[in-house]
Amino acid sequence: MIERFSYSSLETYKKCPAQFRFRYIDKVIKRDEGIEAFMGKSVHEALEYLYDEVLASRLPFLDRVIEKYHEVWESHWHDRIAIVRKENSEKFYYELGERCIAAFYRTHSPFAEPVIGTEVEFIFSIDNSDDYMMKGIVDRIDHDGNGNYEIHDYKSGKRAMNQYNADRDGQLATYQVALEQSKSDVSSVKLVWHFLQHNLEVHSARTSAQITQLVYQTKSRIDEIRGHIQNGGAFAPKESILCNWCYYWEECSAKGGTNPYI
Repeated sequence: MIERFSYSSLETYKKCPAQFRFRYIDKVIKRDEGIEAFMGKSVHEALEYLYDEVLASRLPFLDRVIEKYHEVWESHWHDRIAIVRKENSEKFYYELGERCIAAFYRTHSPFAEPVIGTEVEFIFSIDNSDDYMMKGIVDRIDHDGNGNYEIHDYKSGKRAMNQYNADRDGQLATYQVALEQSKSDVSSVKLVWHFLQHNLEVHSARTSAQITQLVYQTKSRIDEIRGHIQNGGAFAPKESILCNWCYYWEECSAKGGTNPYI
């Protein structure tokens, strides 16, 4: 039985139950990853370094943050990184990451935000009981000292979220539940997405009614997954364009063989 769920694991189940089974139940480990995700992780580590330096009362120059990005890229690069969009090269994504960091740095310098933590890990219950335990990592948390918090998330993908979708997105709202459980002084929470390719911020907030609905939906999905596991459910594959980025073709009953896109 799965002891702790995450928002990403629940989203995986929603998108494709078969992929969820391979990854979180059968625990099939794949070294493969897409270059978009690899670039995103490298950018995340560079921004984490930047704000960790700021927290230590040091302000690195942009060149040093870019250098950190290069170090991360080169030290983590491996031979199972796939480029699905064949019109783009490794160099294209390498330089795209540089541009994301440079635009972010120039926009937010001198970094006066009241940052209290980067890559903050939460282990929490979605409903204050031991029955629905979850885990998650927040890119950055700001706090003004007066109970006003901000949860920040860096997105390096090509698409930016519009306001309508941001107001309905569950990821950062789930982290809000965790934050409110861990802090006793929360008076407000702002959810902030940074769409790095567009140098764009999108802000949102949740009412207590929306949080209650989110908790209900999360518990319902966990119950559905547990029911499938207990009853020997099939976890059927759900084919979509996302299959092009999937590394479980060998295991999948709807596919088979090696994914030709990777």
